[in-house]
Amino acid sequence: MWQKDTSLGGSRNAFPPTTQGIVSGLRGPDGSIYRASFEEICRRYWKPVYAYVRVAWTKDNETAKDLTQAFFLSLAEGDTLKRFDPSRGSLRGYLKVLLRSFVGHEDRARAALKRGGGAAVVSLPPDTSGLERLLTGAPSADAETLFERIWRTELVGRALEALRARCRANGNEVRFRVFEAYDFVPENERPTYKDLSEKFRLPEGEIKNHLYRMREELREEIRSELAQGTLSERDLEDEWTRLFG
Repeated sequence: MWQKDTSLGGSRNAFPPTTQGIVSGLRGPDGSIYRASFEEICRRYWKPVYAYVRVAWTKDNETAKDLTQAFFLSLAEGDTLKRFDPSRGSLRGYLKVLLRSFVGHEDRARAALKRGGGAAVVSLPPDTSGLERLLTGAPSADAETLFERIWRTELVGRALEALRARCRANGNEVRFRVFEAYDFVPENERPTYKDLSEKFRLPEGEIKNHLYRMREELREEIRSELAQGTLSERDLEDEWTRLFG
């Protein structure tokens, strides 16, 4: 598992600029771009939303799935997302405000499901056992903290998968494997540089270089992910600071 002590708050000289992403797609007049942005929001946020609904309402797995569908259906039916104003906060914060209102009106949620004929707005896997482990013992009052934790885990996970795919495509898979063998394990089980040198048959200096390069590239990937939900460099910096200090 990725460890926070890889020091993600490091050097910014390799950070990519803000890109046009989800937020800009919500604000444009093109219907197809808006739909693509909405689908991306569903893909990125269904797990935090599911966790919030499950814990805040203390529902079982299947009911929480249904109510998660109801939440996204309520977004699809109206212009709520089009009214999002990035100058007043992040998209993530806005969705949490909507969730607070949503969980206060279960009757409306079920009515939305009925109107939709039970149609699935977002594809939810039948197996949510990974989420269940995160939810075990979480009190109702901790729904928002859980939302943030799962959102952050998903964000870093997407960045890691993008980095893995890029290394594989560029013929640098060994660089990622070194990174995985060192930074993805608990600190008390972490191998020495000498161990990695022997395992991968590389000089210790090259091991250090690989680790430094991968940490920098992971920061770039996370920044790129965050940029999808922001409109300006300032918003991006705020999100980065909120996550990593």
